[in-house]
This record gives sequence, C-alpha cells and structure tokens, in this order.
Amino acid sequence: MGSLKSFITSVRKAKTIADERAAIRKESAAIRSSIRDTSIDERSRRTLIAKLIYLYILGEPTHFGQVECLKLLATQSFTSKRLGYLATMLILDENQEVLTLLTNSLDNDLQHSNQLFVGLALVTLGNIASTELARDLYTNVSRLVQSSNPYIRKKAIMVAAKLIQKDPDLTEFFIELVPSLLTSAKTHGEWLASLALVKSCYELGADRQLLRAQVPQLLTQLTSLRTTGFSPEYDVAGVPDPFLFVSLLQTLRVLMADDYSDEKNIDRLTDLLTQIASKVETLKNAPNAVLYEVVKTIFEIQSDSSLKILGVNVLGKFLGSKDNNSRYVALNTLLTVVQHEPKAVQRHRATVVACLRDQDISIRRRALELSFAILDKNNIRVMIKELILFLHTAETDLKPYLTGQLTLAIERYSPSERWEFETLISILSVSGNFFEFDIVSSILGIIMRCSDGELVRWVTQQLFEESLKTQDQFALNLICCWCLGEYGESIFGSVSPEKIVSLLQTLLVESHYEDKSNTEQLVKYGLMASLKLSVKLQQYPQLVESLRQLIASKANDINLEIQIRAIEYGEIFVQPLDVKKGLLEKMPAPAFKSHKGASLSTAVPQKKAVAKQEPDLLDLLGDDIPQEAVKPSTETLDLISGLFSAPIAPIAPVAVSEPDVEPVVEYTDAFHDSNVHVSFRIKSSEPGHAVLESRITNTSIGVVSQISMLVAVTKSLKLQLLPMTGTSIGPGDSVYQQLSVSGKQGAKIKLRVKLSYENVAPVETQFDFAGLGQTL
Repeated sequence: MGSLKSFITSVRKAKTIADERAAIRKESAAIRSSIRDTSIDERSRRTLIAKLIYLYILGEPTHFGQVECLKLLATQSFTSKRLGYLATMLILDENQEVLTLLTNSLDNDLQHSNQLFVGLALVTLGNIASTELARDLYTNVSRLVQSSNPYIRKKAIMVAAKLIQKDPDLTEFFIELVPSLLTSAKTHGEWLASLALVKSCYELGADRQLLRAQVPQLLTQLTSLRTTGFSPEYDVAGVPDPFLFVSLLQTLRVLMADDYSDEKNIDRLTDLLTQIASKVETLKNAPNAVLYEVVKTIFEIQSDSSLKILGVNVLGKFLGSKDNNSRYVALNTLLTVVQHEPKAVQRHRATVVACLRDQDISIRRRALELSFAILDKNNIRVMIKELILFLHTAETDLKPYLTGQLTLAIERYSPSERWEFETLISILSVSGNFFEFDIVSSILGIIMRCSDGELVRWVTQQLFEESLKTQDQFALNLICCWCLGEYGESIFGSVSPEKIVSLLQTLLVESHYEDKSNTEQLVKYGLMASLKLSVKLQQYPQLVESLRQLIASKANDINLEIQIRAIEYGEIFVQPLDVKKGLLEKMPAPAFKSHKGASLSTAVPQKKAVAKQEPDLLDLLGDDIPQEAVKPSTETLDLISGLFSAPIAPIAPVAVSEPDVEPVVEYTDAFHDSNVHVSFRIKSSEPGHAVLESRITNTSIGVVSQISMLVAVTKSLKLQLLPMTGTSIGPGDSVYQQLSVSGKQGAKIKLRVKLSYENVAPVETQFDFAGLGQTL
C-alpha cells in the first residue's frame, strides 16, 4: 500500500478533473480491498485511516471505513488511538447506528490510568455523543468531573455540559456539583468549562435558584479578572483572557436577565460594566469582543438609562472604526437597541448615514435598515434627502425595499402635505419601476384623502409634466393616468386638453415595460382614464372621438381582460351623458390602511409568484389547526349589467339560528415586551386533561416574523404542542397555538415558555407562567 504522501501528491498533480477523479477512485478501491485483509498490521491500518480522512476532506464517501476506525481504538498505542478517535469524530456522527459499537471503547478509555487516553475519549464523547451514549456513560463523566487532575476535570466538565444538552434528564446528576466546581476552579480552563455547564443547566430549566446563588462568586471572578495586570499566559492585545471575560459576561447575562431582583448584585454588575467599558480600548478584535459582550449585557439586564447611553456610545466607537467587521457588528447591534435608547442612537445619525456610502454591501444594507429605524418626525427632512440620494445609486435588489419604506415613512412623519407630495413625485420620477403595487395603492389613497383642491390640482399637473419627460417609470405613469382620469379637468387652464389626450395615447400604445404585467396594468388604468375624460371634454368633440378610438383599438387585444374592458367601456361610451356621469363619478376616498413595515432580510417583491405551500411532513396525524376561512361577500353591484337589463337586487343574508354555546373564556396575560404580547386561556378541560390556547399578538409597528414557541411542563405532566397558525404577523394581528396537557387529576398547570421571533433583529426570551388558576 502506498503512503498518504504519495496519495496526496497524485491528487494534486492531476491536470484535469478526470485525472483527479481517476486517482481518487483508484485509491478508494485500494482502501476497500485493504479493509478485507484480516492480516493487515497496525501501521498499515493507520495509513489506511489517514487516507480515509483525506478522502473525507475531499468530500468523498467514507462510510465503508467506519468500522475500521473503531478497530484502531481497541489498540493500546496512543498514536493509533489518537488517529482512530480523530477519524471517528470526522466520519461518524450521532445519527450513525455503528456508533453503538463505540460505547465499550469509550468506557474503557474513560477509566484508563493515562490522562491522555482519558482526554481523547472525553473529547470524542463531547463531539459525537448521542442520547444513548450520554445515558450509558454519564456516570464515568460524573466521576471524572470530581477528579483531582485539572486537565481531566476541565474536559469532563465541558463534556457534562454537552451531555445534558443531549438528555436534559441528566441535569440533576450534574447541577449539584456546580457550587463546588466554581469554588474549586483554579485555572481559566476550569472556569470556562464550569461556566458552560452553568449556562446549559440554566437554559434547560434546572434549579435556577441554585444557579442564581452563584452570581456573587461570578461577579468576584469578573472583578478579579478586570483588575488583573499583564499575564503572559492569558493576555491577548492587552486584555487578560478575553475568552473568560466573554464567557463570564454571557453567563451573568443569562442568570441576571428577566425577573432577577437582587439589587445589590445588579448594582455591583453595573459598576463593573461601567469600569470595563471605560477602561478597554477599541483597537483590536480581543478588546472589541469584550466590549461587544458588555453592550449586550447592558441591554439585557435591568440597567439604568445612563448605562444604556454608555453602551450606545461604545457602539458609536465601533462605527468610527476602519475595520468592516466592527462597523457591521455596531450597525447590527444598534438595530436591536434603538427601541430602548432611540435618542442616544440618534446622536450617531451622521455616522450611520455615512455608512450608506460604504463600499461593503453588507454594511450598506445594515446602515439602510438602521436609517429607517431612527427616522422620525424631527429628522424626516434630512433623512429622506439622504435616502433619496442613496436611491439613485442603490443596487437593483434594494430599490423595492427602499421605495416601499420611503413611502411609508413619508406618509407617517410628513411635516406638510405639500412636502409629502413633492417628495413622493421625486421618488416616482427616478425609481418608478421599483414600487410594489400595494405601495402604489397607498400613494393613490393619500391623493384621494387630500381635501385641498388646489394641492390636488398641483399634484396632477406635476405628475403630468413628469410623465411627459419619461414614459419608462411604471408607477409614475400609472398614478398619472389615474389622476388624469379623476382630476384632469382641474388642469385644463394650464395644460391644453390635446396634450393630455396625446399623453394617454402614448402611454397606452408606446409604453412597454420589462415586466409584461406592468404594461397590462397601465393599459387598464389608461382605458379607465380615457373613459372618464370623455365626460369632461364634451366641448372638444374631436378629442372625445380620439378617446373613443383609443378605447376601441384595444377591443382586439391579445390579453382577454383588456379586451373585455375595452368592449365594456365602448358600450358605456355611447350611453347618454347623464348615465355616464353617474357611472363615472369621482372615486370616494378609501379609509386609511396601515401598511406593514418590512425587514430588509425578509422583504420580497409582491409581484413574484406566491410560493406554493408545501405539506407539513411531520404532521402525520393531521392535527393542523385550520385558519379561519374568508367569508364571501353576500352583496354584489354590477354597474355594467345595469345598463342593459333590470338591476340586480342584492342578495338578502339568510338568518341562521345558532345553537347554544359555552361562554368564551378570556385570555390571561402571560408575557409582553415592546414587540409582542403573549396570553393563554383554557379552551376545554376534563379531569386529568386540558386543552390550552396561546395567543401571540404583534404590538409593534413592524412585521414580527419567524415566530417559534417552545413549552415545557413539570415532570408529572405530559404536553403535546399542535402547529401554530402562522409564523409571521403584522401590526395588531395574532397567531394561535393549542397545547394539550394531561396528568394526575388536581395537578397545577405550570408552563415554562421559550419564545423567539424576528423584528428588525432576532429576539429570544424565556418566561414562566402559572396564572391560569385551574388544576387538571
């Protein structure tokens, strides 16, 4: 058998892909043949496994060598064991059935007298442990956690944290060791491992009072670390062990978040955070990592406003850095904290806007989202001006998001109607092809709700003049057509009717957009505008005839809907003037409709085809909760048929007698933050069983997406979660999820809920709830 070096050389020397594949196939066949040789010596087996690892790195199949890896573990040579464990960690994972053959080798090595053998076994167990392996070997790990050897103890503690993640029931065997582990920890490695164990236990809902009792000791260690001078063993860029710094801050953040109420410890941590933020310089990655964790901790514990302002200022320093990573992290974090300290974030507005001109697209995207997040009525003029400048040079995929968010921001914070229309027209003139249709409808609604007739006339004239300059901006031309049909007569004094008719002819005949549906939509609007203008141009019979011919020219259009409209409009055209005036009255102003703000990461053009809903493969029992069906309208109004036949009487709603129903149980509040409100109610109950319903309501002004709720109950109860009715909700909307709880009669219902969602940035929180006031 050739050496590993010769195999690697043959692969690298290949001049074509075919030559490379041939070399790999040849060696793979040789390895398969060698596996069948029962007389192969240990050294040759090591070479074989080394080649197998190289094949794995190349992305080739290696499943045929799994058992051969396990054979190396049975030897007493450290070199063979080390290679065998490395191959096992790479080639096997927790889902492989052959993993059960590993149990005996791990058990033996975990009890070996050589610490290096024990270390190899611990590392492998921590990396590929399955639930079964965790249950079989946790006693070995529990014994090694209390070892006097710091090398073994460090690795065992870290593995314990991994095992309880695989099987949460094992938490009770390790959590009692936490106080002694923290007390006896002498090296930074032991501290890092112990903190990992604390976080794992806390996240799995173990005895939180016991874990929170360790906060003073963690604060003492953080104080000691902060006051430590230069340490050649741990110092990185002037920071004494940034890894331990970060881990301590993360653990304290976990333990002291939510309902932590020890004011003495909170004040102590607050002082430490202030000192760290003031002392550490933002020069290199190591101190920046510590400061980043400091900022995250500030905004997740019960800190005062001054400390939060300090945290925002630290992020402001990141923004001023030349390092792209630091600026990206700052922008991303500011997006999550802007709702807590909007005024402090506003102070860095100039720097945020400057990031819109950065060469890095990732920074520009985050700066764009943050720009909209800090936009308000006080800075609307300055921010909109900057964003319109950015719109001119923005990437094509950003423009639909930009135009939509600009329109919503202008509608919400506009200082005056005149400024609002001026700004909208300027945006339409440069990016009219990047407006979603719901945003176009919103702009039309703004115009229709305007009560100033002179302003509406000015808007119509401005739209007309801009459309004369260019016919390649879809949204501009569409809105112009609509306004000419509704308010065209208001500009007859300053614009000749001939020019208006000529523009309509140009738009209907010559305008062609990249998206064919846009062209068809413009023709439909142009036909309606032509029909409405025909009533207002009675003193210009030649122009009326031109409009009639324009409508008639579309009667043979290849698009069926356009063809039908043209024929119907032609029939209306020849009706008496009083009938036409009644049919073609101005549209009433629609009620104001708030639009959902979009996140840049989830903004999808609505003109794209709606994704087909795939069946839920996990729903084997068909327990999906159907969404509420949309009720069809019971009244119709057919204006066209009314011209040629008797009017259609509205359909009278049929009265249906409803059976007696049980009174609806009100929801009980369970949790709320600045974005969502969670509540529960008992939908039905019987002895030993209850069906609960959760309701998650969006209380923010943006879209809440990626909603996920995990629920745990006490060991005496059993829980079944049914699918949620949705994962994304707009402002004021709600989603629901049913929970089936069963257990011993009389047991109290206690829930531990882990809720995650996205609103500009990902949010994850956990809370307990036992307020239903009813037992099983």
